[in-house]
Amino acid sequence: MLSVENLAAIRADGERVLELGRLDRERPVPQYPGWLIGDLVSHLGGNHARTTIICREFPTERPSAPRPPQGADIIEWYEANLDEMLIALEESDLAAAAWGFWPESTIGLWEKRMVIETGLHRWDADQAFGEPAPLSALVARTALDEFGDMWVPRMGEITGVLEVTATDLGESWSFGSGAGKETASGTASDLYLRLMSRPSPVELPPQWSAAVDALEPPPKR
Repeated sequence: MLSVENLAAIRADGERVLELGRLDRERPVPQYPGWLIGDLVSHLGGNHARTTIICREFPTERPSAPRPPQGADIIEWYEANLDEMLIALEESDLAAAAWGFWPESTIGLWEKRMVIETGLHRWDADQAFGEPAPLSALVARTALDEFGDMWVPRMGEITGVLEVTATDLGESWSFGSGAGKETASGTASDLYLRLMSRPSPVELPPQWSAAVDALEPPPKR
């Protein structure tokens, strides 16, 4: 997918989180018990700030995600980080190597990770205010492309293959390895939401359901 489309998706979902943070930063976030919208904004802002560091310094080891400075307004801090990250992504060499969660990590993979991270947490923020809109086709497809490298290695012992089919996109993805194949289908958004333990009508096979629900939530910041 063209970088301009990725950056536009990050901008749109990131600004939606900003809008909801301004609306009510004290509203609870159902996806993360004990979190408020302000906590979600802080978490996402820290990930945006870390991505800026990666784009500009090309670290070979994992950098810490920055936290809001003492006394800073969390909403203003988040907005500045979103803007700065988008500039850093646009100016960076997408083929350049840098630390990441994947084999042979590049800045281009970080751009895609921020499409997913920002889009998924936009959904989380929207959920706090009512019925959230689905993940966009771009976010969901990018997320499903990444899932095998990003999340399956964290799931422990999984036997066999899970093939998921996005009925709205007419595309399929296979995760895992070994003998035996199980299947699941639904819209791309519903598939990824279920794989990330969000409410979804998609039914996963029992071992995959248990594995995705056992993934650790992100740290509260």
